[in-house]
Parts: sequence; C-alpha cells; structure tokens
Amino acid sequence: MDASVNPYFAEAEIEHFLALGPGGRTLGRVSATVDPAYVERFGKTGFFGWFECVDDPGVAAALLRTAETWVAERGMDRVAGPYSYCATQEFGLLVGGYGDRPAVFQPHNPPYYRRLLEDAGYGPDFRTDTFSWYGEREAGRMDPLVRRGEELCEKLGLTVRDLDPERWDSEVDLVQELLAASFADNHDMVPISRPVLRFQLDELRELIDPRLTRIVEHGGRAVAFSMLAADGNELLKVADGTVTDEFAARYEELKAGIRGTVVLMMGARPEWAGRGVGRILVGEIAKVVRGDIGSYRDMHTTWIHEHNWQSRAYLAHARTGPARTYAVYGKDIAL
Repeated sequence: MDASVNPYFAEAEIEHFLALGPGGRTLGRVSATVDPAYVERFGKTGFFGWFECVDDPGVAAALLRTAETWVAERGMDRVAGPYSYCATQEFGLLVGGYGDRPAVFQPHNPPYYRRLLEDAGYGPDFRTDTFSWYGEREAGRMDPLVRRGEELCEKLGLTVRDLDPERWDSEVDLVQELLAASFADNHDMVPISRPVLRFQLDELRELIDPRLTRIVEHGGRAVAFSMLAADGNELLKVADGTVTDEFAARYEELKAGIRGTVVLMMGARPEWAGRGVGRILVGEIAKVVRGDIGSYRDMHTTWIHEHNWQSRAYLAHARTGPARTYAVYGKDIAL
C-alpha cells in the first residue's frame, strides 16, 4: 500500500478510504483503482479492493459508495471487485470453502461479506476456483501425470530446468516475457508489467524455492514456465499472529519444513499452445505432490477462471474438485 515503493502506483490511480465510527474506531476499509491500461482494453471499469467491514450494511454501503463515486469522477461507468489492486494481485470474494485454512494468495473473508455486497447492489460477474492436492492422500494419482509429461517432453524435444537464483533479475524478466505472451489475449486482465512483477517477486523471494519454478525450453529458448511458491501461511499459522523472538529463532527451521506449495502463475508462448506443453507443466507440478522435491508434499492453486476450460481439463486428469470458490462482483454506476 506504500506508493513510494510499489511501482503499480505509477501505472494506475489509487485511493484508500476508512469508515470511522464513534471515538474514531475503524469500522471498515476499501481501496479504489482506475487502471488506464485495463480501461483502454476492456472499457470504463474501475476496481474496489482491500475490502474489510464489520457486519453492518450501512457501513458497507458507505464505503462502497465512496469508492464508486471516486471511480465515477474519473470517467468510469462500472465498478468491480474485490481487486487488491488489480487482476494480477489478490482478487475475488470467498463464497465457498470457508472451512479450510487458506494458502498464501488465497483471500479469506467471513461469509457475511457476500450479503453486504449484494445488499449494496452488486451481482457476480464471474467465478473462480482453487484446487488442492495432498501428498499423503494423492501421491499415487500423480504417477500418470508425471509419466505423460515426461513422454511429451521427449517427443517434442523439450528440456525442463529450475530457475537460476544467480540470474534472478534476468530470470524474472524471462517470466514476465512469457507471462505477457501467454496472457496477451486474456479476457479479464492486462499482462503485468516488468517493474510490478519484479516488485512482487522481490517481496516473495523468501518463499520462492528455485526448484519450484520450471522453465521449459526448446533449443535453448524458453517456451513455457510454471512458478510455485512455498505456502507462507503455514508459517503464519505457527506464529499465531505474533512474530516472537522464539518464532524468529525457529524461522529457518520452520521454513525448511513447509509442506505446501502454491501455483503462482504458468503460461506458454502462443505458438506452443495446444501442442502438449501444458501437460508437461502439469507433470512437473505433480512431482511436488509425489514428494520428489524436498519437503514439499501439498499443492494449491490460485484462481482458475470458470471459463478456463484448458486448465480445468488438466485438473480433470487429477480427479479433484474445487477447494475454495471465489466471485468477482460488479455494479453499473453513474454520477
């Protein structure tokens, strides 16, 4: 949220609002964003995000109206969210799967938030799901996925390597290039810029094990990638909300024992779409659940769009259903 360090503030207009009650008690918060690149590509839609609120429709309505007015004053005729701050960062309201501990990058909110948005006139624009696999239960299912990926890799003359931490900056630039190419025609998001991706991954570097990033190459040229991070929420659970001296002393030990991983992003160059490279990436990810990479045994996804038929087809091979369901809500607005 610090404009002096987050480069996304140079790409978009952003404001934050608090709802204050008697005695200055904070009752809620919301952000508002207008991203010119998104508007140019998809139309006059602004975003609300970082939404937190007490269970009071009046407070929620006041917060959301304030965000709506702010984006409308900048020429928007629709608002959608929660996006914190945009579609390449955390987004979506949790509407199903409240019982499980969320993995890192899986937003969490109380069930009543849905009612607050609907009472304020918002309706769902689209849904996404996250999926989870646990090695102690599902390692055996991964063998066919790994085998199929390795066979395709050999057939297509491809090789797979880890991220090289000694070339961090150039490797991040490569990921950004592949990500921009693979999402060039995406119908919901603008590809993330190089400065913003660098900022976000630098923030995450403690959780990015080079072995969890797989770069697929053909003749020495990268054609696809997947990037996973260790599930930092396992550490937050141990800390129980407070970073004590005892926790700090055990940090490296605890980090080395993280079991969970989270798929941050994956993609392929358009010319390789439909040729099987996706199955290669799925096979590489399946190795985590099989226990082939360090202490990692569990794997969680971030958001799989309801219309992302290709990813859902890959997930069908693993025979698993959604763990958590999110919705993005929208509303037409006018001054």
